[in-house]
Amino acid sequence: MEIKPIPEIINEMDYLVKEEKYDEAYQFAKENINLNKEYVEGEYIFKNLLEELLFQITIKKEIKRKYPLMLDYSTLYSNYGNVLLHFKEYENALKSFKLSYNYNPVNVKAIFGLCEVYKNEGKWDEYYNLTNQSFKYDYYLEDLSESFEKLSHYYLNEHHASKDEENLKLSIYLMRLAEDYGDSNDNKTAIEFNDDTLKQYDQSIEEIKDYLKSKGLPYGPSIEVITICKNLGFQLDEDKKVVPALFYFNIAYDLTGDPAIKDVVDDLNAKVERRQNE
Repeated sequence: MEIKPIPEIINEMDYLVKEEKYDEAYQFAKENINLNKEYVEGEYIFKNLLEELLFQITIKKEIKRKYPLMLDYSTLYSNYGNVLLHFKEYENALKSFKLSYNYNPVNVKAIFGLCEVYKNEGKWDEYYNLTNQSFKYDYYLEDLSESFEKLSHYYLNEHHASKDEENLKLSIYLMRLAEDYGDSNDNKTAIEFNDDTLKQYDQSIEEIKDYLKSKGLPYGPSIEVITICKNLGFQLDEDKKVVPALFYFNIAYDLTGDPAIKDVVDDLNAKVERRQNE
């Protein structure tokens, strides 16, 4: 059997999972991915400078070796974990997601995968801790939406266990934020409440955010993520690296909708256009 290069395996697996070709992905992974790969402490892979800075600020572990992006083992194993989840192979999925998490503890796809395994095992404390952790690292709206949805699941489970109406209220509020930050073309979450229950807790998004904030719960994107993105953007623009600067300012704008950031994005887009026309 032909031994494929690691970057080729990573790219092929990523393609198959994004296309939801789970049968093909499962067979491909079985033939090409070592689920018993031994992780060496201190070895990490980050998709971008934002992830590396978030790691340094929140994890604070020594980076002994940093893999290039072409060897993104974290994405490889989070993808494999999702395929194994699809086929309900929870034990192997846990193994795969743990490898993914070890290589990149700020990879929210690994965190979400671990949450799904722990939810299936009824390990709600682990689920809760990891879900809260994910909010620190979300820099795409779809991931932020998923974090809110997962936290909503937690409080709904707490409500079912305790019958405490406060937990139901929190679950509904978190679900509303999951929908608000989610895809505007498909703002349905996996949790559905009946209309009477929703009417009972019908508040505006701003009122919901204020309430969650008063309870010490996440209510929006991480201020740290936004600040790092803006700082990186300004620094890269100073260094005349306009396209990378745009990447980080676009993240900051998507998360905030801040008109001042939109002005910066428009200026940078104009710079790129001028350079293309020179």
